[in-house]
Amino acid sequence: MAALTTRQRDLLQLLLAARQPLATSDLAQKMNLTRRQVSYDLKGLDKWLAQQDVTLNVTPGVGVELVCDNGQNDRLLRQLSAYRELQLVLTAEQRQQLLALLLLEATEPVILQQLEQMLEVSRTTVVADLNTIEPWLSEHALDLQRRPNYGIDVQGSEAQRRQALGAWAWGHTPFGASLTSVTHSDGITFDLAGDSRLLPIVARSAEIIDRWQVPRLFSQVAYAEAQLGGRFSDDAVLYLALVFAIQTTRVAQGQVLEESERDDMAQLQSHAVWPIAQQIAARLNWGVGKPWADPEVAFITRYLLAAPRNERWPGDLDIDISFNTLLEQMMRHIADYYEFSSPEQDKMLRNGILIHAIPAYFRQRFNLWMPAPPSTSVLSDEYRLEHQVVAELAQMFGDHFGVQLPRADIDNIALLLRAAYIRERPYRLGQVIVICPSGMASAQLLCARLRARFPRLGEPLVLSVRELTRQHVQRADLVLTTIPLKPELHNHDNVLQVHQLLFPEDVEAITVWLSSRRK
Repeated sequence: MAALTTRQRDLLQLLLAARQPLATSDLAQKMNLTRRQVSYDLKGLDKWLAQQDVTLNVTPGVGVELVCDNGQNDRLLRQLSAYRELQLVLTAEQRQQLLALLLLEATEPVILQQLEQMLEVSRTTVVADLNTIEPWLSEHALDLQRRPNYGIDVQGSEAQRRQALGAWAWGHTPFGASLTSVTHSDGITFDLAGDSRLLPIVARSAEIIDRWQVPRLFSQVAYAEAQLGGRFSDDAVLYLALVFAIQTTRVAQGQVLEESERDDMAQLQSHAVWPIAQQIAARLNWGVGKPWADPEVAFITRYLLAAPRNERWPGDLDIDISFNTLLEQMMRHIADYYEFSSPEQDKMLRNGILIHAIPAYFRQRFNLWMPAPPSTSVLSDEYRLEHQVVAELAQMFGDHFGVQLPRADIDNIALLLRAAYIRERPYRLGQVIVICPSGMASAQLLCARLRARFPRLGEPLVLSVRELTRQHVQRADLVLTTIPLKPELHNHDNVLQVHQLLFPEDVEAITVWLSSRRK
């Protein structure tokens, strides 16, 4: 009996779960494959299923469907769970991801024959994959060296190698859909972990990723937040934990940073963040080996300074006195454009610009790759004033610091400018309804936060879920609910779900919604 490939197994599981025709395009999307790859795999699956007395129908315009009764369906599911004669077939992009990880983690040159054996592919295929990987490594200031009688080796600083590992784990590579994901609930997960026994390079990759104990490091990021008096963005928390996990593993392997790798040590040691980074270094190294040297503390300091935030830190303006000067220039520049009262006194706008400008400055200064700060929306071209102002602010930032403000931060500051405009102008909303089933106290807390963030929004009408009708939703300009409503009520453009504490992402969602209304 012919063996199934892992891709054919996964296709079969999708078809068994659906119990109805699935379009080839849908299967391709779910599997991160091309339609041609799906069609090729279905041919092999059809032969295997024929040996199980099950028919696979592929009907143009209808989709792919298994012809089997419930008993056969259940039997196939049991058979798949116990099936061991699988072949792991990787896409070219998956091979390249695994090969990049292996080379970044290698502590000595790897010979070409080893890679052929680990990937179970030809020498020509390995060479082609190396050619594809090389430009991405160069983006991280790493050099892929291939020398006869020596092997294949990645050359570059330890700091750049760690940065490339972090970007790899985050999925920031040109090698197709990422094989890993990083979440607050599970830490880092590896899509091929369940099939690691089927291919040596997958087994090796699983070992490397298993050593990155990301969940254990969330507490260290929380400790940093408590000491700094602020909150990082959700993605920054994940990425800092990932960076600390990689750092801890590399140091344990003896791959440490050298003093000569950076020349800004004295400046870093003068920052208020330095003693906090020292404490984190001590906690990361608790009871294991000798204390970390200053370069490792500096590594932590750079990432803390450069990580995107959700709010302003109390000591932000003490980090660099020139931030004060630049911020005042920016606020006066904004005031010159707007006719309403004193936007330069808008604390929310000031703090919002600081939240984006300071980490962006440090990311550029330290040449760090980090996930871009999230932006739920980009202002359309309709808002020419905001785009013009933010372009000039970005120019001021570049002239002042000699580095460019990243695109994601420019987009977010444009939203901040629009939010400032919204706070100042009358909204002319006839009625705002608040739905909060947690009780009157929670509803009043949400209303109070709404008044503080959007003082011109008007006095909301508070209703319980059972009081809300379709007529209420149709007549209201805006409905804010803390829970999902019934589809016939929730699926309206004027309904937004928010948290009762009105988190920053909720404020942004309301701002975007108000921005979508005509001026």
